Amino acid sequence: MGLLTHGNIILLGFIVWVCIAPKINSPQYGESFLAYMVALLFSLTASTELMMVKPVAFFFTVGGVLAFCYIVARRTIRITFRK
Repeated sequence: MGLLTHGNIILLGFIVWVCIAPKINSPQYGESFLAYMVALLFSLTASTELMMVKPVAFFFTVGGVLAFCYIVARRTIRITFRK
């Protein structure tokens, strides 16, 4: 049950959770982001119970966790160039 054997599932989970993520320019970004976090939390809780039976669900959620970290980093870290 290694990361390399289930890498494609992690990548698929990352892509799906990034597509589900709320858009930054949305007027209700706070509420949408809270709903996104709660959905990921419930997905994590459910996938830990299914881990022994279906490890695919766990690795899909690992991709979701990576997507969450990406969304938070994208929102908080700003890179600007000055001339």
